[in-house]
Amino acid sequence: MRLTQWLAVVVLTSSCASVPKPSVSADSSRRVVSGYAIRVLGGDEASFTPALSSPITKNETPYDVIVVGGGIAGLTSAVYLTDLGHRVLLLEKEAHLGGIAAGGSLAQKFYDRGSAYFTDPDEEEQKILERIGLGGFRDQYAIPEPIDSYLWKGKLYLGFWEYEETLRQLPASFEVFKHELEIIDDVGLIPDQPFEDFDCTDIDKETAAARKEYNLENPNCMELDEKTAADWVRAMPTKLATRYDEKSKRIYARYAKDLADGKLDAADPMNDVLGLLELYCRSALGATPDEISAMAFANFYISEIETRYSTPVGTGEAAAQMQKSLEAKPMLIDILTQAAVGKISNGADSVAVMYVKDGKTVEARARFAVFAAQSTLGPKLIEGLAEQDPEKAKIMSEIRYLHYSVHAISVKGHPYRAAYDTWTRAADYTDDDFTDLILGRWMDPEIKGYEGMRDFKKHPKDDVGILTIYHPLGQKWNGKGYTEEQAKDLARAATNRMLQLYSPLLKETWGTEIEVESVETSRWPFSVHVAEPGYFKTKAKILRRPFGRIFFAHNNLGVPSFEEALFRGHCAANNIQKRLHPSFNQEEWTRCPLELR
Repeated sequence: MRLTQWLAVVVLTSSCASVPKPSVSADSSRRVVSGYAIRVLGGDEASFTPALSSPITKNETPYDVIVVGGGIAGLTSAVYLTDLGHRVLLLEKEAHLGGIAAGGSLAQKFYDRGSAYFTDPDEEEQKILERIGLGGFRDQYAIPEPIDSYLWKGKLYLGFWEYEETLRQLPASFEVFKHELEIIDDVGLIPDQPFEDFDCTDIDKETAAARKEYNLENPNCMELDEKTAADWVRAMPTKLATRYDEKSKRIYARYAKDLADGKLDAADPMNDVLGLLELYCRSALGATPDEISAMAFANFYISEIETRYSTPVGTGEAAAQMQKSLEAKPMLIDILTQAAVGKISNGADSVAVMYVKDGKTVEARARFAVFAAQSTLGPKLIEGLAEQDPEKAKIMSEIRYLHYSVHAISVKGHPYRAAYDTWTRAADYTDDDFTDLILGRWMDPEIKGYEGMRDFKKHPKDDVGILTIYHPLGQKWNGKGYTEEQAKDLARAATNRMLQLYSPLLKETWGTEIEVESVETSRWPFSVHVAEPGYFKTKAKILRRPFGRIFFAHNNLGVPSFEEALFRGHCAANNIQKRLHPSFNQEEWTRCPLELR
């Protein structure tokens, strides 16, 4: 990002070479910059592919399954496999389990380091949440409104989907978008996991009636995957003009008037709403709206206008509950953190997995393996994949991934309590900017609101606030190493940018200011993957198919990623159980496709 105004001015390029180098403290993981310390968590790109060395130590434990990756997908697989009585080795390269669904603490206060919230799940994900002890999340963890607000060119729009008054203040394009998104949902054209098997023909009477009302009685189930999100959104006014219900006619009349009055860009009338959606697409889907599948976008975004849920550590509570479940079965599970996998090999009756732990190369064997790491690593780690399944290996290697930084900022006092999540787009916005700012401590137990729910607008009793900046980095960062120094530079630049954009709002509106005390930044290489148009139609089924004795629980074949990870992890466990016990019958509620060949 390029800051044109002075605020401890930083000019940041992809190499971060132009950032001034301040003095370093005795602890190399922290350093004082402009009065605050920056600490880096998480690994760089190199941590995904460790160098194997000789001699090789043998892990002689006879495992049934080795799970590679301790994120939500890997944890879910391990929970279900151990519940079925299988002996499991779980390998995680980081020091903690949970992957991007991890919690952290700053100034002795908790916050989410990655995945911030989850949505209202369908039956399958609900059953999994019940299994791990989060079945009552609706009563405990609902986020009160306004969940989403929009700081657009210096003006704050509170609850821009929830509050009709706010929606009326925004250009008519916003109302057109929300209405058309809700219509597509009402007629059953937004898929759930697994996207690649989406069949929109089995519908209830209510959905059938909605299709008749909107003249969508013979839909193409995969139509949204055939276009970009931007193309879909830009076509919405034309679609709206064909609708004859009273609400549609009212919204279109407002749109037409705004267009005639010059309030919308005549050349691109949906440009304003696409500016907002670009923030969401970058943050959750890895690219801009003109690059990603409208199917991925619609599935993600329909949840953004509904109630969402979060714990004091975001989705990290799910990881903690699964870890607790696994640790209660010590005879069935070995969990190794800081154990990076370097090679996976199929054998006639087993899988060999080589990993590096405490500087030593170790080989373990099991009857099957679950690959729950990033898809792009498959051809690098799985021996013979490129030669024996070149179609799958090619797709995996060509997936576009996004690096991500999440900056947790400890501030003095509680200067900003307006909204849970504020999406931020300045007048001089570039795609190097951060996307949104989340209020980090709204779930503190002492902050009680109505009916026992937390109320993020109430101040905690102490003088420590946490603001969390979500900062997708873009494709140009891939291959740069994402070093600790770069992570610090990014955190400093994002913090200064936040101060630049929010300080005028706070001073003018509430008479407050942000005083930064420290920053804890988490780097997440290869954490979001781009699903381009046609991805679910042509690639997703190939990606999920097993390779010999290796099953795949990719945690990002679709979105939202938390729910997708639960689904894929459970499905991998069921597939292995079916191989081990052919008489196994899946749960009635699951949509898991069994790969029987």
